[in-house]
Parts: sequence; C-alpha cells; structure tokens
Amino acid sequence: MKVSRPGGIAALMGFVFLMAGCGSSPAPAASSHHAHHKAGAATGTNKKPALSTTSSGASGPFVTSQDPSTKTVTLSVTAGATIDNFYYNFNGFDQGNATITVPVGWTVKVDFSNESGSANSVVIAPSISNLTPAFTGAASPDVATGIQAGESQTFEFVAKTAGSYVLACGVPGQASQDGMWVKFVVSASASRASSQKS
Repeated sequence: MKVSRPGGIAALMGFVFLMAGCGSSPAPAASSHHAHHKAGAATGTNKKPALSTTSSGASGPFVTSQDPSTKTVTLSVTAGATIDNFYYNFNGFDQGNATITVPVGWTVKVDFSNESGSANSVVIAPSISNLTPAFTGAASPDVATGIQAGESQTFEFVAKTAGSYVLACGVPGQASQDGMWVKFVVSASASRASSQKS
C-alpha cells in the first residue's frame, strides 16, 4: 500500500517555487555590472534618463554642455547605461529611439564610457550598414575592438557637413544586429545642440 506524505510534497513544491522565483544567477564570467543592473531593474532605478535643460547648456540625455559662442558641444555617451535592449544601448537608448542634433560646423567632444559587460565603441557614421566615420576623428580609438567595462575614452571632431547620420557601436554586429545605435543629425538650421527621445 502506497502512503502519501503531504508534508514532503508541500516542502518539495515550496522549494520548486522558491527556485523559480530566484531566477538564474549570472554565469561566473559575467561582470558584477550585470548584477548591478538587475538590482536596479527590480528597484526601478534603471529608467531612461529624463530630458532636461540646465544652466550649463546641457540639453537632453546626451548633451552635457555647450557654448554657442565658440560653437562647441560636449556629449556624454555611456554604453550599457541601463538594462534596456540587453545592455546594448547608449544612455538607455537603442535602435534609433533617440536623436542627437548639433549645428553644422560645431566642434563635438565625446566623453565615452562603457558600463556594459561586453566591449563597445562609438562612431558617428553614415548608417548602421556603413560604419566608416562620417568626419575626421568621429570615432573612439580602436573602434572595431572597443573598450571593456569600466574604461573610458574621449574624442573630438568637427561636424562639417549637414545631414542625417548615426551614433553607433563600431564593434562588428552590435549596431546592425543588436540595435546599438541612435540618430545623429547635423543641422544647418539649429542654433544649439540638443538630444531627445525619438
């Protein structure tokens, strides 16, 4: 005769539900950065940056400062800033869902940092299928190999020609396949730099 043991079954079911609720832990090779973002997602701290304008000339989620009198703008670009799109994003934006606009002829300084678990880089290019720099100096050093988590780089270029471009990751596949890019517009009519959600 088979004897059921409700207490044992209940304990087993409790264990199964506990394990299901915990989710899988990061692989040993994963960086603590991923754990940080998972914690942020649970507490709601990994939201897309608010769009704002401050007295320093900042405007939007990428423009940290600008000076129309000297025609200069500084952009802060962070790879893997949030969990969005599996960390394949810049400042929480990906797949063209943000637009950076700079006036034609302005000097653009880019402060680039990587918070992602994978190597990333930045290039201002004609399109995600043509990642050749659109302007002299319009890419982070070693654009095809990128930098690792916790590293940063700065580069500078002059946006000489008006038109529509992309700010994308130059590591092969991360722009075209993973969607790691936003729009970059060099405007003949804008008098200030700005950035906003598209």
